Amino acid sequence: MTEERGPAAGTSTAAPERVELGGLYAQMLGVWYPRNYIVAAIEPAEGARAVKALHTAGFGDNAVHLHDGARIAQIRAAIYEKRTPMQRAAAAVSRAVTDEGLMSQDYFDEAERGASLIAVLAPEPRLVTEAQQILVAHGARHMRFYDDKCITDLH
Repeated sequence: MTEERGPAAGTSTAAPERVELGGLYAQMLGVWYPRNYIVAAIEPAEGARAVKALHTAGFGDNAVHLHDGARIAQIRAAIYEKRTPMQRAAAAVSRAVTDEGLMSQDYFDEAERGASLIAVLAPEPRLVTEAQQILVAHGARHMRFYDDKCITDLH
């Protein structure tokens, strides 16, 4: 996955491209747990503003990731394509019976309705609080912090 810079960092409007499953969203939405990240759905225009505010607050380019709904759909499709039939079945069961599965479905549903997803690396409690305040100010929803042992709703 390529990284973009500036206020629209991580947003995509270009034609579909090959999706690498090593990026944060691919990992968060189907491959691994996004440890030390706040993840939320956000309206696209507010997402760009939130990225700018987070950068102004000192969060670096590599700590803030914003992708539009179309990009999330590409990532989701690539995850599905890479899975074996057995892995697909296991993922379906996991989504149906675990909180993590329901949470990732919230993000997919938001992306399908046109929302962007934003993820902010916040490995310290003060960074979690600071990022949360910025995201709340920009209307983020389904905001959760993924730490080493649990997922915390940040309302």
